[in-house]
Amino acid sequence: MNVAEKKFLFLALFLFALGGISRLGAFNKLSPLENILLPINYEAAIVDTVAVDTVSIDTLAEAEEQLKIQKAKAPKKKAPAFPISINTASKDDLCFIKGVGPSLAQKIIDHRETKGSFRSAKDLEKVSGIGAKKRMAIEEFVKFD
Repeated sequence: MNVAEKKFLFLALFLFALGGISRLGAFNKLSPLENILLPINYEAAIVDTVAVDTVSIDTLAEAEEQLKIQKAKAPKKKAPAFPISINTASKDDLCFIKGVGPSLAQKIIDHRETKGSFRSAKDLEKVSGIGAKKRMAIEEFVKFD
């Protein structure tokens, strides 16, 4: 091992140890280096970057509280009762099925509109992007009416 490799190995071990120590909580308070690098009123600088309606916020704690309130107000999508009917399900309902994203849900809907309703699980394989494995994963969450 040459000198450059030894230096690199030493640096890697040092950073690994430093990371382990920081995970133990040894650096909970700001270090002197952070006092130099961060602005004097770093809490206000962080609050300025947080997008909260038009409420004036003085501390970081108030900003966090406002964000929690906004997240709580956001409407959440309600999962449909499974199994869902593949022939009448909306794009949002299809997205709740594991392995089905927005693009695959749209492909299912497009196929349903052009070729007609699905009669069996085997018909799902006619949709682009659905093979045997994906069909088996999907068919336990859908029903064919």
